[in-house]
Amino acid sequence: MLRRSPRTFGLWAAALTLAVTTGSVVAGDLAALHRRAATLGPEQPVVVARHALALGTTVTPDDLTTRRVHASQQPRGVLHDVGDAVGRVVRVPVVRDAFVEQANLAPRGRDGLAGVLPEGTRAVRIAVENGLRPPPGSAVDVYASYASGNDALGTGRSPAPGAAVVAAGAVVLATDRAGTRTSGGIGGGDGVTLLVDEAQAAALADASARGSLFLALVPPEDARVPTGLTRR
Repeated sequence: MLRRSPRTFGLWAAALTLAVTTGSVVAGDLAALHRRAATLGPEQPVVVARHALALGTTVTPDDLTTRRVHASQQPRGVLHDVGDAVGRVVRVPVVRDAFVEQANLAPRGRDGLAGVLPEGTRAVRIAVENGLRPPPGSAVDVYASYASGNDALGTGRSPAPGAAVVAAGAVVLATDRAGTRTSGGIGGGDGVTLLVDEAQAAALADASARGSLFLALVPPEDARVPTGLTRR
């Protein structure tokens, strides 16, 4: 009869203890995962962007996809059905793979520039003298350059010569190559349509009549988005 040494019995006992301990740890981890999943809530499909969605574009089915996310991890207002977004205009840009929310899109029935104008904002087209053509969605500072003795409004006074910022961090909606009529005739500058508030619209109108307008591209972090529109 084969006899086992005390050392062999010791090794078997250690292996058995390790197996029991490992099983207990794994069971505990699985139970913790199940409890965690229960606190996160059920998984639901949510709409995400396949690629970046630019300001003013109309959403198509190819722009979107869905992925399943726990209910507690979903942002408020996120869309759950691609059909709820298709055909609507983007009024808050969305980065690739980000959630698409109601706040990102204009209501149905609003298209073109009207689709990206929240309450209290204005779309203003200006003619600029430099060759900068920033893409839609970018942010710019608008400078007005005044020549000495220019009194385009007939006020009896002229702005001081030099340049001044009349709209800082304005969001670009569109650009075009057409000239625009100014107090001095047909301007040769490019047309740029900006999203601004009411005060900026008035300042741009005044500056356009008195002098020449120039653009400076600024970082996205410097964008000053009018109330009612939040950049992402």
